[in-house]
Amino acid sequence: MKLDGNFVRCDRGAAAVEFAIVSLILIALCLGIIDFGRGLYLRNNLAFAADLGARRILVNPAIADSAVHDAVREGFQGAADLLQVESGRETISGIAFRTIVVSFPLALNVPGLTDSGMTLRVARRVPAT
Repeated sequence: MKLDGNFVRCDRGAAAVEFAIVSLILIALCLGIIDFGRGLYLRNNLAFAADLGARRILVNPAIADSAVHDAVREGFQGAADLLQVESGRETISGIAFRTIVVSFPLALNVPGLTDSGMTLRVARRVPAT
């Protein structure tokens, strides 16, 4: 079989190959932008829910931890069954505080990063009086 010069210079299909390369990068970039926006939305939603729990403690310092957890879950707009709420007490420089830690797992859609899910975490510290 003899190769002639026309075969080497043939550029049919070059646009399709270039589009395939560029489209993969473009799709990964779009998925990354969507995941970043979704992560910011969930982070703000977690902060709002944690703030609701902190307000409940400020209004009623004797409130039970379970009531604070319920307030946080009610304020979260999303899959509340995946939401993890922890509360505790700590003393810093002789001042007593109640803490609320709210966390939520974030699964990414970007190819190559799907196995490395993230956990969004928000913490609030409220003076216990």
